[in-house]
Amino acid sequence: MTNYPTLTIIINQHAASGHSKNILRRVIKYLKKEHVIYHICSTPKDGAQKLVRDLINNQELDHSIPVIMGGDGTINQAINGVKDSQFPQTALAYIPAGSGNDFANGLALSNYHEIEILQRILTAVIPKKINLGQVEINQQRHFFINNLGIGMDADMAHFANQSRLKPFFNHLHLNKLIYLSQINKVFKQGPFQVKIQIGQQHFNFEKIVLCIIANHPFIGSGIPILPAASPYENNLDLVMADQLNIVQIADLVHKILTNGQHLQSPLVHHYQLHNFSLTVTSNEYGQMDGEDLGNHKFHLDFSTSSQQFWL
Repeated sequence: MTNYPTLTIIINQHAASGHSKNILRRVIKYLKKEHVIYHICSTPKDGAQKLVRDLINNQELDHSIPVIMGGDGTINQAINGVKDSQFPQTALAYIPAGSGNDFANGLALSNYHEIEILQRILTAVIPKKINLGQVEINQQRHFFINNLGIGMDADMAHFANQSRLKPFFNHLHLNKLIYLSQINKVFKQGPFQVKIQIGQQHFNFEKIVLCIIANHPFIGSGIPILPAASPYENNLDLVMADQLNIVQIADLVHKILTNGQHLQSPLVHHYQLHNFSLTVTSNEYGQMDGEDLGNHKFHLDFSTSSQQFWL
């Protein structure tokens, strides 16, 4: 019999409108067949962060691999729980079970069935290091796995998360449509000023409608906004778009979805950075890994960190 490690499955049973429970059933069936020892913890209403932190601090994960099951919000909370614990180098495993799964897209996990991902976890020899975004907001440190956005995408995410249609689209596995249903926000987003500081250098951008700081190519359930970005590289990609008319929007969307040439447009500003500060001087919507940051002014200090994953 193969000597498999013990697993502690930390699942958000509400992810993807409850679809995560179907994935869990298939995972348990396989683990029983292979005689793998496992434990299951369900995330509470306030998320996975405190649960993961407490499991690590209380050494309840000793000699066990923590396997996170849920969407981007769940894995974000789990990583912040690890970083907030007494053992911030604890390695995680991840089985995507959410509605968007952009982190899984960035790691190419979406190319595999959950049982194939589970098999890779069970047979992994050493964990791999994944780059994370680190940001200080009001002197509090946060980590993000996908992106932090201000303006158009955050506006759409804010109203998409509140939409009564979200469970319907999740049930049909048509997650992109919930964001497309908010496409009218694209035309309502007014321009705002963004100030960037890189070391002693200062840059001002006056007519921005979209500002995204990303760790890998995908946003909005698989849209390749930054095709060359990689979660294995120790940097962050910053992309901003100027105010656009309807023809320019259509042209950029076409390029994003077809050839990736949108980054060559003079209306788009793209940088690869490691440490920088960003200030937005007007009240705008913000989001981090799909979680609402509210509508207000922003001053953000960005850097990078890392997290070990069993992949």
